[in-house]
Amino acid sequence: MKCPRCDANISDNVKRCAFCGQDLSVVHYTRRVSNAHYNLGLEKAKVRDLSGAILTLQKSLEYDKNNTNARNLLGLVYYEMGEIVMALSQWILSKYLQPEDNIADYYMETIRKNQTKLDALNQTIRKYNAALTAAKAGSIDLALIQLKKVVTTNPQFVRAQQLLALLYIESGDVPRAAKCLRQARKIDFNNTTTLRYMQEIGDKAMTTDRRGSAAVRKNTVKKNTVKKKDPLENVTPVGPYEEDKSSLMPVVTAIIGIVVGIIVSFVLIRPTLSKTRLGSTGSDSQIEAQKTQISSLEEQRDSLSTEVEELKKQIQDGDTEAQNKLKKYEKLIVGAESYIEGDKVQAAVDVGGCTKDDFDSDEAKTLYTKISYLSADQIKALNDQAYSEMNNSSYETALSTYKKVLAVDDDNQEAMLWLGRCYQRLGKNKKAKKWYDKAIVVDESTSQAAQARTFLEEVNQYLGIDNDTAKATDTPQTTDNTRTADDTQATDVPQTTE
Repeated sequence: MKCPRCDANISDNVKRCAFCGQDLSVVHYTRRVSNAHYNLGLEKAKVRDLSGAILTLQKSLEYDKNNTNARNLLGLVYYEMGEIVMALSQWILSKYLQPEDNIADYYMETIRKNQTKLDALNQTIRKYNAALTAAKAGSIDLALIQLKKVVTTNPQFVRAQQLLALLYIESGDVPRAAKCLRQARKIDFNNTTTLRYMQEIGDKAMTTDRRGSAAVRKNTVKKNTVKKKDPLENVTPVGPYEEDKSSLMPVVTAIIGIVVGIIVSFVLIRPTLSKTRLGSTGSDSQIEAQKTQISSLEEQRDSLSTEVEELKKQIQDGDTEAQNKLKKYEKLIVGAESYIEGDKVQAAVDVGGCTKDDFDSDEAKTLYTKISYLSADQIKALNDQAYSEMNNSSYETALSTYKKVLAVDDDNQEAMLWLGRCYQRLGKNKKAKKWYDKAIVVDESTSQAAQARTFLEEVNQYLGIDNDTAKATDTPQTTDNTRTADDTQATDVPQTTE
């Protein structure tokens, strides 16, 4: 272990740091508590109490965030529940905390090998978010269609099973809701949300399944057997005499019989009468009826086409937020891999365009803060590398390097200046003008701003912006190897930072 005060490597069983004298009793206590919660979480995971295991493992990480065993197990639990993004986040953090001899490598490599399955799981997350958006908007049918595809592709996705069951309950389809809840409970036996939904639909969840269940029938037999063993169960106390109320069942039965008779008459007799009327009115009435029916069908077709287009738009709108969020996490994963491989500059570039608020968990925010930071010396070294590439006439390479600088430091005036110079050397004067303008806006009082103004005047002449100067063609300038005296004096000399 490492001393929390001096960061020295020390033995796990010492009570005081031999280098700085720090008392380690509190550290040992937190590690013991963290391991105890990890063991409890492992026991819950073995009996498929996955939601309980998540809470316990999160508590373990609160005591010791470096407990990679707890973090790896938490990733496995998330993966078992269909939460692929959360699982990868935990394994990446575990790999960052323990680069060597980490089982997280095997988990991530297993997922990477089956790219088709990974893409399918990503699609299920997008469809789930689209279904959730549609359900909130009141489009129950659209949400049901999306969720059926989700649970077909990823039946382990507990949240999708729960939402599908909730929509079935809302639609009054209790047997299908019960089927979804049973599937969710097979994955996570003690999930509070699943149990609450089952309690909501009550005994119907077990007795109204179309196919029936042997376990249900067995339980029913047991209940009946218990009742028969009690000889006094059906005995009621003797009280004052009351006249029995007349039953309504005969009346209800008669009404049902009348309704059935009317329906039968309507179905069997009316078609015959209709045919008779059609025969008497002649072919003109038949043609008119067919035209009316065709017109009605065309109106229904147009209405359905409009509705389909609206539903497609809803799906696209619902996918946008999920796709953007997933792209941010994918950037974080790529950046973490670059950081682990030792390329800190590339790691910071990989997460360019992201902010800490783009991530939900504290661990992801901490990881982003770690890999997105570059010191002033590192940024200066990257600037020097780009300037050297530009001097060697490798303008495309210099462009790529300067863009890396701006990805991690978007207000770097020196990078803006020389990025514009590279574009100017390549003959792309409009892009050069854009970056010169940006460099001037950052700080107009610096030497870089003054140099940008000089270059900007040259570009404006090429673009014909200055009305007092004759328009010139937009042709590439000479390379840095054939600089003029003015260029050498005032252009390609690296400037000191302010």
